[in-house]
Amino acid sequence: MKNFDPKYNDIPKTEIHCHLEGAIRTQTIIDVAREYNISLPSYEVAELDRHVKVLDQMRDLQAVLEAFDIFQRSITSPAVFERIAWELFEDCAKQNIKLFEVRFSPDWAFHGHNLNWDACLEGLLRAQERAEREFDMAIGIIAITSRGMGAESCVRTVDWAIRHRKHIQAVDLADGELLYPAADFVKPILKARDAGLKVTIHTGEDTPASYVIETIKNFKPDRIGHGIHSIEDMKAVEMLIEKRITLEVNPWSNYLTNSVPTIEAHPLKRLFDLGVRVTINSDDPEVLETNVNNEYRIAHEILGMSMEDIQTCNRFAFESSFIDPAKTKPIWEKYFQ
Repeated sequence: MKNFDPKYNDIPKTEIHCHLEGAIRTQTIIDVAREYNISLPSYEVAELDRHVKVLDQMRDLQAVLEAFDIFQRSITSPAVFERIAWELFEDCAKQNIKLFEVRFSPDWAFHGHNLNWDACLEGLLRAQERAEREFDMAIGIIAITSRGMGAESCVRTVDWAIRHRKHIQAVDLADGELLYPAADFVKPILKARDAGLKVTIHTGEDTPASYVIETIKNFKPDRIGHGIHSIEDMKAVEMLIEKRITLEVNPWSNYLTNSVPTIEAHPLKRLFDLGVRVTINSDDPEVLETNVNNEYRIAHEILGMSMEDIQTCNRFAFESSFIDPAKTKPIWEKYFQ
């Protein structure tokens, strides 16, 4: 489903919801496996794609999360992490993405090979600096705390992000919302906010609007990842509008995880028309075999958004970006106005 149609590819873009762990090229997985003697189902790209890409609608979000095992095992060293980041930034540049925020879960990504978090961050920062220079783009970093790793992991991740807040702009609470109660994570997330970090929370992806309402009350997030089931309750919609909370929406991902029954049923345009600040993103571009161009195609050709609507979504992303305005403002003025 990756798309490079000039109709979409030539548009300067923003992306503020992309998981680094879900953006590893298949060839890179193979290269790393050969170097580190990691067993794979296949060492041919076309065959391995059958194991590492979600191409058809799955039964639920949890089934898609289980497909990440091979990706996690591929993060074997700080140098490999730097390579993965650089290749993602390259792929962004090919789509004309000019404002980009990347997120990753250090505890989830690095614990499989017991990697040093600081060393991996240094590799990511080298890739970031190079990409910003060579591709003329602004890049931000979000540290994820994964619900499935537990409350202690959340505390450890938040403390680490605070220590590196010069380079990390925000924290995100992600992973299956149905399985892990939000109450376990409120205190450390609010600690991150008090330390000056921005906050985004995965909610309302495969959960009802009531979860979005509770998330807003408990965490006071700056943005929400997904949030699409807000459409089921006008109270949730009104809270999002009143508090100017931006939704990081990922249409194709929501279809593949069965968070919407069909792609035509996706509420992106309905939320936009109601006045919710929605943005358009790819989520996990390699796992889900998508890119922002494809998400624009879906928004325009299937969901009926005009190209002007999509430009407005870019503006919402710019206005709610966690990146220092000193970096984003020149990019916006150069490419979006």
